[in-house]
Amino acid sequence: MSISCIAIDDDPHSLESLMAYMNKLPGLELVQSFTEPLEALAEISDANPVDIIFMDVEMPSLSGIDLAALLRTKTKHLIFTTAHTRYAIDAFKVDADAYLLKPYSMVHFARTINNLYPTGKKEDAAFSIFEDHFFYMPLHGDGSDLIRIDLNELISVEESGDEVRFKTTHDSFTSAKSNFIKTIQILKQHPAFIQINASVMVSKQHIKSVLGNRVLLSGELFYTIAPSYELMFNRFLKDHVNINPDSGE
Repeated sequence: MSISCIAIDDDPHSLESLMAYMNKLPGLELVQSFTEPLEALAEISDANPVDIIFMDVEMPSLSGIDLAALLRTKTKHLIFTTAHTRYAIDAFKVDADAYLLKPYSMVHFARTINNLYPTGKKEDAAFSIFEDHFFYMPLHGDGSDLIRIDLNELISVEESGDEVRFKTTHDSFTSAKSNFIKTIQILKQHPAFIQINASVMVSKQHIKSVLGNRVLLSGELFYTIAPSYELMFNRFLKDHVNINPDSGE
């Protein structure tokens, strides 16, 4: 089946370039395009959801960020197209899937689509957000600075109320949980991580020892395995315990 798309950009030339890229990728179907954000809001609000909405950020009468917040439930994937890097944090907050910085190339465009649909079909890629084994998070609240989180260096992810803490081999970083709902959901399914209680996931490669119901991780971090997660954790241990056949076991 085709991947249904909507394009919103007040610049006709940018819109034409985007549409030309879409025509070169098989499987993408442009359902509608808009140069007026208020018109897009009115029509999309009453229409069926689509697979992807491409949206500019700086537009008259209504910004792409505000428009995205109103239309996020109308699309499976949201991709911002903008000439400005300063909106990256705002993109996190409205659960954007990608951020195409103008002028982007056909290669960059194709790679972004392939990250979401690696087979060219509508089935989602389970871990497409981590194809490059890293992601970015804001350093300080609403600031514009970003810190790169490398999955190989990520030790644990801990949720606490409205916040989430990422602990790495070098440091720890805390941000609003709302910025990382999708990231957390994907990490919970990622084969390199395992959940040990309702609020903590840990990296399997950073487990140093298991002492009863406690896990010791790199950086001398300790976490407790909750009873409801013991079965899953014990299965993981069983698959990775090396028993010497000559030991009489």
